Amino acid sequence: MDTYETTTTWEALAQRVRTAGSILVVTHRKPDGDAMGSCLALARALPQNVDIHLVGPVSPTLRTLAGETPFVDSESDPAGDPDLVILVDTGAWVQVGPLSDWLKARRDRIVGMDHHPVGNDIAPDRIIDTSCASATMMVLRLLDELGMGLDGDGVGEALFTGLATDTGWFRHSNADAAAFAMASRLITAGVDRDRMYRLLEEEGTPGKMGLLARALGSMELLFDGTCAVMQLTSDDFSETGAHRVEVEGLVNQPLSIKAVRASFLLYAEEDGATKISLRSKPPAEDAMTIDVSALAVQLGGGGHVRASGARVNEAIPAAREKLVDALAAVAGA
Repeated sequence: MDTYETTTTWEALAQRVRTAGSILVVTHRKPDGDAMGSCLALARALPQNVDIHLVGPVSPTLRTLAGETPFVDSESDPAGDPDLVILVDTGAWVQVGPLSDWLKARRDRIVGMDHHPVGNDIAPDRIIDTSCASATMMVLRLLDELGMGLDGDGVGEALFTGLATDTGWFRHSNADAAAFAMASRLITAGVDRDRMYRLLEEEGTPGKMGLLARALGSMELLFDGTCAVMQLTSDDFSETGAHRVEVEGLVNQPLSIKAVRASFLLYAEEDGATKISLRSKPPAEDAMTIDVSALAVQLGGGGHVRASGARVNEAIPAAREKLVDALAAVAGA
């Protein structure tokens, strides 16, 4: 990985946005609530012609969140040639995937906002702030710098989506005073938190419940019960009728076990590769702490200390062996 640090100021970043005639917003492949919320907030708030180009799949829930805000979901190059490209919620080449060559050809037009600690030199002008609980916190900071605040239909809901989902609805350790202050500001501005929870967390399908049952049925407790490992095969998806985007949140379930300090979900992607979701609990007295971002980096991925992901270009058995070997170094096997 390159040296990944801030290279510009909010004032300079805002000026680049002001002077751009056309803007394209991109994020990591398979966007989550924070990625989609960041893209939607920018598209809804900025006065320019702002297009969103995503590399999916995009979950039905996030499509509902988008509403009438248009976006393109494609692995092909974006259409047109925008004056400015805003890259949000990532800075890693591996996460932008098929957009890599297109972005490299327009590197001088890219600005970035990311709250992850590891990335590459994709955006020459970028702000990296790992203290932010979500990328939408950074988007709000940009909008404030531009004097736009929460003006615009649905801007607050988009910002709240990223904040709520990346903090686990304010249960994770990153839900600090700044996160609660932003939530308070958004609710005061009119965001209906109950409606947002229903939309984002209570619109699941029977297929997702089937996936949960199969994931829990596969669970193994390793390293004296401190690590839970689950898996979902291609057959699990086809037999339950669930889509891969519906795995969101399943990895968190074993963390309800007192002794479990970290949880891992491996699932087969359509091309035969294995996606690994990694989660861990915050420090506790007399309990082991696992930095899953360090594990993810060893597996070719990245993310946060408590929530990360990786993609291994091998089937589940080989990917699981790599994960367990990496875990052995930190879990004391």
